[in-house]
Amino acid sequence: MSHASPTLRFAGETIALERGQTVLEALEARGVAVPSSCRAGACQSCTMRAVSGELPSESQAGLSPAKRALGHFLACVCRPAGDLEVASLGDAAELSATIVEVRRTSGAVLLVRLRTASPLDYRPGQFITLLRPDGLARPYSIASVPALDGPSELHLHVRHYPGGAMSGWLAGVREGVEVSLRGPFGECFYVAEDRDAPLLLVGSGTGLAPLYGIARDALAGGHRGPITLLYGARRAEDLYLREELALLAAEHDNLELIASALEVGEAVDVDGRALDVIALERAPADFSRGLRVFLCGAPALVNGLRRQLFMAGASMRSIFADAFLPSAPATGPSSV
Repeated sequence: MSHASPTLRFAGETIALERGQTVLEALEARGVAVPSSCRAGACQSCTMRAVSGELPSESQAGLSPAKRALGHFLACVCRPAGDLEVASLGDAAELSATIVEVRRTSGAVLLVRLRTASPLDYRPGQFITLLRPDGLARPYSIASVPALDGPSELHLHVRHYPGGAMSGWLAGVREGVEVSLRGPFGECFYVAEDRDAPLLLVGSGTGLAPLYGIARDALAGGHRGPITLLYGARRAEDLYLREELALLAAEHDNLELIASALEVGEAVDVDGRALDVIALERAPADFSRGLRVFLCGAPALVNGLRRQLFMAGASMRSIFADAFLPSAPATGPSSV
């Protein structure tokens, strides 16, 4: 009795795989140009993403837990045992969404709720590119958690800058307006590979957005290790989402919150030291216990603290970072 050969689906085409044929070989035979070099699973230049189907374990060897969670695999060593649909890493379909709510909070931060036309497969802490009806685009981190907020609900934190093209528009937009988005992108998210490992989350300004999503995701997934969320702003009055964070900490004994501001004012529960000073003070004892660090916010903080933590003994593979930029680059989230 013969069994049908597994099929490979790519860009709307279905390809019958020959026995022992790799994804790379099948695509090249069809005339698809796939970046490749070593053809032995070492250089990772042929990395692709599985949309559906089961990947053989060897096709993900050497990839980080975040990349494995996203379905990334090495096409040159991937010999599927069953049907598989794949896509290039750069492929990101445009999805329509509706603005449900825009709420202003402290520190001139807008909390934006979107409802997508269809469920979006994302991880809290990743980012999407938001497109205005006229095509203006800005990337923003995702603060919502699909398991808690719903797979079609997206929450963004946007700092409202005077004269900001996107933030100014969002500040005055009416509910029900349709927008578009692309994504998700990025690898700064929680992976439940070790639920007992300590987590250190450090963010400035709207860098709190991805960290809030990561913390809620980890807690909802049953993370048992200590989670320290260290968030800061220049002024204490610019620290936002404090009630929601306090409620989350009250519900979970393993979550510790530390608020920091250089201008403390009358706030008695805010640390007046810089974020990097506090982070370095809290982190070193945890390096040997598999500490994972998430850094989000201003580039000076993110890049500087990543370097300092590495010099103090942290592995670069355990540090996940997103540096927020003041415009709309394709490489990372924005606040404007």
